[in-house]
Amino acid sequence: MHGERLAAARLTRDGLEGDRLYAFESQNAPPGMLRVSGSERRELLGFRAYEDQVSTPSGETFPIDSPALLGTMREHLRSPSLTLTRDSKPQTDVRPLSLISLQTIRQLSEELGTFLDPRRFRANLILDMAAAEPGPEFPEDGLVGRALRIGAVATIRILERDPRCRFITFDPDRPDTEEPETGLMKLLHRRHDSRAGVYAAILTPGPIRTGDTVHLVGMTGM
Repeated sequence: MHGERLAAARLTRDGLEGDRLYAFESQNAPPGMLRVSGSERRELLGFRAYEDQVSTPSGETFPIDSPALLGTMREHLRSPSLTLTRDSKPQTDVRPLSLISLQTIRQLSEELGTFLDPRRFRANLILDMAAAEPGPEFPEDGLVGRALRIGAVATIRILERDPRCRFITFDPDRPDTEEPETGLMKLLHRRHDSRAGVYAAILTPGPIRTGDTVHLVGMTGM
């Protein structure tokens, strides 16, 4: 669904606390692909989830576990077999945490010739890496294999670059009415090995806030 911007959160061993604890599943989907995702059903981006509630594109608000919301979702997605599931930890697709820098988003905007909303990239964390040393690609690419401390406590390790899917082509505010920005996927494939941003694992859980300083562990800050 539509992403939610937070001023403060907590990193746990499993990812960002409260992230994607719920999922809708379609019993008619192939095995291993039961979860309904905005990548295949972009109309999901018109729904907004916050705390334990969901607001619909028409402005209605329902508790996440209410039969009324399930009925609305079944009707909206034309999927009578839809069910709601809940897990105790984030139901992420690949890695527990995803990051991208403002500099990468600006570079892609310039290369594409149009403004790209950072929300397209569905990152858990967006970093300002203006003070980082320039690299051959995007600034966060140079962090792969390294550990970072965010704020006073939380520590993460950057694992790999993020291979992108068509999710990033959808307009986050008008997913149903705006045509997908297919040029973005072509640009990434042609110039950037189809990757933008990085995945990370949490080494030390702890609180994080907007504006926290990020340090390479054992080195000076960025």
